[in-house]
Amino acid sequence: MVPAETTRALLDGEAASISAWAARHGWIVQLDGLRLALAALVRHPTDNSLLVLLADLRGYRAIPPAWRFVDPLTGKSEPVAYPSPGPVSGGKASIFHPQPTICAPWNRLAYTSEGGVHGDWSDTSNWLNVAGDVVRAANVAEMLSAIDVHLSFSPGRQG
Repeated sequence: MVPAETTRALLDGEAASISAWAARHGWIVQLDGLRLALAALVRHPTDNSLLVLLADLRGYRAIPPAWRFVDPLTGKSEPVAYPSPGPVSGGKASIFHPQPTICAPWNRLAYTSEGGVHGDWSDTSNWLNVAGDVVRAANVAEMLSAIDVHLSFSPGRQG
């Protein structure tokens, strides 16, 4: 595992871009360097429901963050907390998987080793090199941006 100090240093370098992205897009994002975690609040663009997105950033960049939506009332990661997949521009598949999970190489929860559906992506340490037609993001602000784009095509929440 990557030493926490290394991950903190990387996140310190990304903090300004994360904050700037959040301010431009109307998201409330809190980066907790001590716990190596991120919490984000945003309203679903279709039904205006509150979405709570959490990321476990331990081990980042050697492995991708573990992204999950949680129910704002219970704090549990369950289907009702996740946006429904919708058709994305150009006929691409949504990153919101009915499992539910964010299905992208930059979410370690999408890998079978972490309970996800993607055994075809090798292991989490190869997340920046996954081949094929996948949504790419190389830093936390890009990951938030990809989630935001796919959220704009979501018809509502699951469950």
